[in-house]
Amino acid sequence: MKIAFVGPKWNEMVNAYPSLGLGYLAAVAEQDNHECRIFDFGLRPDRPLEEEVQEVVDFKPDLVAFTSMTTSYASIEEAAAMLKEALGVRTVIGGPHATTLPELTLENPHLDFLIFGEGEEVFRDFLRALESGLHNWSEIVGLWYKEDGRVISGGERPLIKDLDGLPFPARHLFELERYPLYTPNGEPMLTVLSSRGCPYNCSFCFKGIVGRTYRQRSPENIADELQQLIDDYGVRNFYFIDDLFTIDVRRLDKILDHFIERDMDIRWRCLARVDRVTPELLKKMYRAGCRQIHYGIESGNEEVLKRTAKHIRLDQVRDAVRWTEEAGIHSKGYFILGLPGDTRETIEETIEFAASLELSEAMFSIATPMPGTQLWNELLRKRPGTVYNADFTKSYYYNSYTSEIAPFMNVSEVSDDELSGLAIEARRRFLEAKKKRLYRKSFGDTAGSILWTVSKVTPVRRVGSALTRVGLFHNFRRTKDTFFGAASWS
Repeated sequence: MKIAFVGPKWNEMVNAYPSLGLGYLAAVAEQDNHECRIFDFGLRPDRPLEEEVQEVVDFKPDLVAFTSMTTSYASIEEAAAMLKEALGVRTVIGGPHATTLPELTLENPHLDFLIFGEGEEVFRDFLRALESGLHNWSEIVGLWYKEDGRVISGGERPLIKDLDGLPFPARHLFELERYPLYTPNGEPMLTVLSSRGCPYNCSFCFKGIVGRTYRQRSPENIADELQQLIDDYGVRNFYFIDDLFTIDVRRLDKILDHFIERDMDIRWRCLARVDRVTPELLKKMYRAGCRQIHYGIESGNEEVLKRTAKHIRLDQVRDAVRWTEEAGIHSKGYFILGLPGDTRETIEETIEFAASLELSEAMFSIATPMPGTQLWNELLRKRPGTVYNADFTKSYYYNSYTSEIAPFMNVSEVSDDELSGLAIEARRRFLEAKKKRLYRKSFGDTAGSILWTVSKVTPVRRVGSALTRVGLFHNFRRTKDTFFGAASWS
């Protein structure tokens, strides 16, 4: 059977990295000797959808499988209609949007089946039922379908216990060279998932696919995948996109031992919580190749932070960022502006807090209540009757900082215009503070502060910039070696 896997077109954005979800499903299908191809419409946002669809049509698949988040689902609806008309074959959809709103999703006349939650085992059973001709849909837990115009719930299948039993994602089906995921010096980077699930319940986070039960792959299995990627693609730079790579410290310690003992010569980044790192752990992570950690910090106001149910404190943030930088690892902080309870004053606190931290990078997003999150439920209590519609294509929480974006379903105490402007302001103030720290590190606190002030005067800005380049040369080389390492990324 020929199967076309389709990823959605994003609104004015290039998909940053391949969908490992589609990669895993395709790998499962290939184990049963199906011919698979992945079509990621999100790689070319400016390309007409008709051209993308025609490539799928030319493949002549027997089944089209879609994935989508709520923000991009409108694109899938449009593509599904075109493909159904052109091909007339069965269609199936999975992913966050389908799992969050299954009944509404299957009301679409161009979608025939839906995979609820974690998909690999459900998808394998579905394909085997198709191949056999038995079509015993009701016996496949997790498969939703339509019968006589009615949506039939297939329930939810228990989470996969043995992640080592899954095949590695079918990365050979992606146009890997087109994804804009690189190290700072331009080397390609690949994403890896070493665990699934997160026991925390942050108000803005959706956990409908992999659940809150934390499950992990063995260190041996992870190292084997990395070695395969090194052998097949020559890539030694990786981004662990687990919700919480550092949650199980004992397990992480074993992973680090594997990286060190096998002398894998890799460089990697990961996501972490500020309350799940220590100075000793961070130093070992550096020895094992870690060069950047992304922390979810969210807010610089304790009360607003408490309302997110993230269960971290600002003093833990300060410690974690300092320890990370001291270990030679760069840190990136994620902040959310416009959370419930946020006023102009609390957002100002968040911006000032971000500027005070020795972060290498900071990203300021706008709070957006997505279906399936506590934030969405809170919005429904305030605005009963709120439903999903095609406007969610505009619900981008990410701010490119090149232009203001309108908040989508603002849940804060500030106006849309004010919130949008503050997101732009936050980025500018963080970068200003970062530059000031570089001056002070290079020339000392007193001289650095004076030179920083002078550099901000327009007539002498060029002189100040030239002095900075000269003064920062040795500091830059030290930072470069620390971040990239002598053997890789440099």
